[in-house]
Parts: sequence; C-alpha cells; structure tokens
Amino acid sequence: MKIHHSKPKDRTTAQWAGGTTTQLAIFPEGAEYTKFNFLFRISSATVETEESTFTFMPGVTRHLMILDGVLDIDHKGRYKKHLEKFDYDVFDGEWPTTAKGKVTDFNLMTKEKTSGKLQAITLKDRGEETIAFKSKTSFSAVYLLTGSLRVIIGTGSAELKKGDFLFCDHEGEEQIMHMQSTAATEMILVTVQL
Repeated sequence: MKIHHSKPKDRTTAQWAGGTTTQLAIFPEGAEYTKFNFLFRISSATVETEESTFTFMPGVTRHLMILDGVLDIDHKGRYKKHLEKFDYDVFDGEWPTTAKGKVTDFNLMTKEKTSGKLQAITLKDRGEETIAFKSKTSFSAVYLLTGSLRVIIGTGSAELKKGDFLFCDHEGEEQIMHMQSTAATEMILVTVQL
C-alpha cells in the first residue's frame, strides 16, 4: 500500500482553451497528459468562458463532476445534460462536445481497459464513513473540497485540509478506508480499476 498526500501548493496549473486545469494524479508515473500516454488522469479544472468546446481525446473515457457552478453540456447528436453541483456525466472523449456555463469541475480520464468512478461524499461535523475496497480496486483517492478530515487506510493515515488530495495505490490488496470529519466536510472519492 502506497499513499501520497499533496497540498494545493504542490501542484501546477496549466491553461486550456476555456480556462485552467490542475493535475492531481496521473498513471503510470512519468506519463504526460499532452502525449496521451496515461492509463488514467485525475484533475480539477475551471471553465472561464460562457461557451466552451471540449478537447478531442481519442480513446479516452471522461468522467466529469461539477464542483461549483452550472453547466449545460451538449454531446452533438447524442444527448444534452444539465449539470449542477455534484452532478456527474461520463462520455467518450471523441464525441464532439460543447458546453455553456462557467464552472469548477473534477475530472477522471481513463484509457484502454481502465475504469473508474467519482462519488461525492458529505459528512457532518464529527461524522464518519467507512468504505471497503475489493482487491479489484487498484487505486483510490480523496479530494477535500471543504472542512477537515482524518483518513485511515491500511496502516497509513493522513489529516486533510481544504484542497488536499490523498492518492492510494492498493497494490492488489483489499483495503478499508475510514474517514472521520473534524468539521462539516465535502469531498470527492475516486476509485480506479486497471
């Protein structure tokens, strides 16, 4: 079991046509987003223009969750969807996609046989949540939006503050994650299967 805890100051933010993107994790280590040589990538982004066009990403499945704002997404010839806070859409990166609305979002991109899921979790002050991961879960991660949180997983633990990101490599083992909030908390839980 390997655990990596990062804070906002540890990350770099890059521009894209409609705003900014901040990479939280990429696998395998050393992969580059611009070369599309990753199996998965986790990031947060802003959409700062009222109308935007999503980047064409062949072979990529995109998981998009709204963190702040409202987005009307249009997958040309397929479907349209209205997304508010914690709403979630999964779509093919090759689809011609446009959107209206300024938002902050959370993203999981997967390639090849890699799959994943995003889940929003809210805890009251001194709330608790326990999650059991089966051995098929390769990686998990927690991105803390608000509040403060203690996470215990395997033999490791971490104290998370707003904006912190905890990335866990399960190394093929079943794991139990126990979370205890020390203030009212909102977070995104990511699970990935290779």
